[in-house]
Amino acid sequence: MKSQSQFLMVALAISFTMVLALIVALICLHAVDEEYPPEDESGGLDSIFPLATTDTESASEPSQTEPPTPPEGLWFLSNGDGTCRLAGIGSCSDACVVIPEYAPSGECVVEIDERAFYGCASVTAIQIPASVHSIGDLAFADCPNLIYISVNPQNRSYRDDDGILYTADLRRLILYPPMRAGSTVTLRGITTEIAEMAFYRCAYLSHVAYLGSPEDWEAIKIGSKNYSLTASSKTFLE
Repeated sequence: MKSQSQFLMVALAISFTMVLALIVALICLHAVDEEYPPEDESGGLDSIFPLATTDTESASEPSQTEPPTPPEGLWFLSNGDGTCRLAGIGSCSDACVVIPEYAPSGECVVEIDERAFYGCASVTAIQIPASVHSIGDLAFADCPNLIYISVNPQNRSYRDDDGILYTADLRRLILYPPMRAGSTVTLRGITTEIAEMAFYRCAYLSHVAYLGSPEDWEAIKIGSKNYSLTASSKTFLE
């Protein structure tokens, strides 16, 4: 009887010790879990403490740039000195073309090439900026629907007189727009030259009022293909 009681006490002591050891183990495990969080499904500790990405790693990734698109609008060519020239109408379909003082490249537009707008039927009006100091021959010739040309008043090389393009001193008439309204044009006696095709196929022109004498008129240098001018009647207003 005594031996059975002793055996029971020893068993209880062993059981108590095992339970105590288990409790201590659980407490220690909980402390470890708090200090070191478990890995998540997205990639472990890196998802909580992400690694910094270096410039070298970024640079090693392939470039995803889009291929360049073809240029649109007016066509400019660089002069290589911070300036450029307008070479053509390009893909511009505007009826009223405003030539910018600066091209999309940032270069200043100082020239308009010869034949830049030659034969362009879509243009009805053209605006020339102050920066342009050179306009090539026939730059705006044979534009059958052109009505008006305007020049920035600050331009020192060219000017417009009621929609007609001249050099700044009015000595050279560069272009009379073919569709300009009105049947009469008044020309100043100071004009000494009329450019080739300046009066080409002018739909409404039929009379010239010249502020000078017949002798002065005969002295004017008139370029070729100005049939609308030469066929019009003349009035001399000295």
